[in-house]
Amino acid sequence: MIQIATGTQMRQADKAAIQGRGIPGMTLMETAGRALAAEVEKSAEKSFGKEVLILCGAGNNGGDGYVAARLLAGGGIPVKVFALSDPEKLSGDAAESWRRFEGAGGRADLIRDAKDLKRLENGLALADIVVDALLGTGITRPVEGLMKEGIQMVNLWRRDPFSHRRKLVISADIPSGICADDGSVMGCAVEADRTVTFQRTKVGMMVEPGRFHAGLVRVADIGIPEEICRDAASDFFQLEMADAAEMLPKRPRTMNKGDAGKLLLIAGSPGMAGAAVLSARAALRAGAGLVKVCGALEVVRVVQVAVPEATCLILGEDVHTNCETVVREAELFDAVACGPGLGRSQETESLVKHILARVSRPVVLDADGINVIGQRPEILKKASCPLVLTPHPGEMGRLIGKSAKEVNEERIGIAKSFSSEYNVTLILKGADSLIASPEGRMYINGTGNPGMAAAGSGDVLTGIVGAFLAGGKTPQQAACLGAYIHGLAGDEQEKAMGEYGMVASDIARGVAQAIRLVLAGSEASGRHRPV
Repeated sequence: MIQIATGTQMRQADKAAIQGRGIPGMTLMETAGRALAAEVEKSAEKSFGKEVLILCGAGNNGGDGYVAARLLAGGGIPVKVFALSDPEKLSGDAAESWRRFEGAGGRADLIRDAKDLKRLENGLALADIVVDALLGTGITRPVEGLMKEGIQMVNLWRRDPFSHRRKLVISADIPSGICADDGSVMGCAVEADRTVTFQRTKVGMMVEPGRFHAGLVRVADIGIPEEICRDAASDFFQLEMADAAEMLPKRPRTMNKGDAGKLLLIAGSPGMAGAAVLSARAALRAGAGLVKVCGALEVVRVVQVAVPEATCLILGEDVHTNCETVVREAELFDAVACGPGLGRSQETESLVKHILARVSRPVVLDADGINVIGQRPEILKKASCPLVLTPHPGEMGRLIGKSAKEVNEERIGIAKSFSSEYNVTLILKGADSLIASPEGRMYINGTGNPGMAAAGSGDVLTGIVGAFLAGGKTPQQAACLGAYIHGLAGDEQEKAMGEYGMVASDIARGVAQAIRLVLAGSEASGRHRPV
């Protein structure tokens, strides 16, 4: 599991290394600039020309840029430096970096006003590689003025459809204009092809929209002691295949269906029986030993044909009887999945309330199981069962009274605070699904692709998470493993058929293959997996 950090956490680590361990700040800056220069050299040698333009701003990010410029020029690579902040006004290590650059014969073209931007435009016209060392992780307000115009100019240069030259933008630490804490674009941001980030990957380049600005990310060790980084950045993690393998122990030969886990699935309604089919199929493909679907007669008829491996329980028309039946049945199973395709009826609301109040087994709640709670999330605080919620931004917004757009603008903060306040494990779905635990830990899942943006994809995730809960995983493990496997199944299907035309049943079909890939990777690496 890769530990990642917010910009705030890395600045704390930097300070602790300098003040607590006596590591000179200039040593860290020189190492960072050397890593940046090495990336430029590698790119220039392999597939680009050697016209390098470096944009330097104020602060340590600009200092890193001046170090890289000095080293590249000393190595014989033609470098043109443009300063969008007066280097004479730099302080601390950044000022020393500038002095060393100037002492080595370096010169920077200072952009003072809008008229000077023409010189930058001319410089870009001759460049093969642009290095962005403008703003770094300390940005706290929207980019404006000359800095904004400079960034926009770089983005236009990179996207120029009439140019036949290959172009590359490399950002230092994080693309300028991206908030390192949450990935938001602060007015405008550099669109990088590569980012050389220092010591730790930053949260802001792992979540949308920041991840779409960072390009290929390389982490450079600049010499901050590992224990300092670990202490400063303790609550953000990126999921890896090795983590999934660790949570998927090899099954003993003596295992039976009861050992594999029994899942009660409450899903489907007239006109939406497909949701029950997708969830049941995904749960079985994820390894559940037994899946029982509770639903109306119309739903059961469809499920018994489409998923013959599932057993079924027909719910009648009396709401009270159905609630009692489901609660009683739930205690005979290892876990419960509730919500896909249920509809937002009064019966659904009653079922959900009874499950939350009276069932002791772990429950994954999705779709209409979440929607019927509406803006009354306080119901979750009284739940008698461990809970996993899997909302998309619209469902999350309904829980907290915000729009989907507002949720996406505050994904990390909303997921973290909601999980903690309501004591639930939360999977906030999206291009970068976030898994938040009540203890404050946040996991970022990197699997998945745009082809998965199809109706029913969430129903598949519910079935997978339900299967892992039934198999004995904790809510946090089931959520992390479920999100990873779900995305990996989609990735494998994307390889086979592309992003267009992928449907949810394709993802469900790929679940077993995804698990097989995880286990095969574990065995190939020689990792020990307990039986």
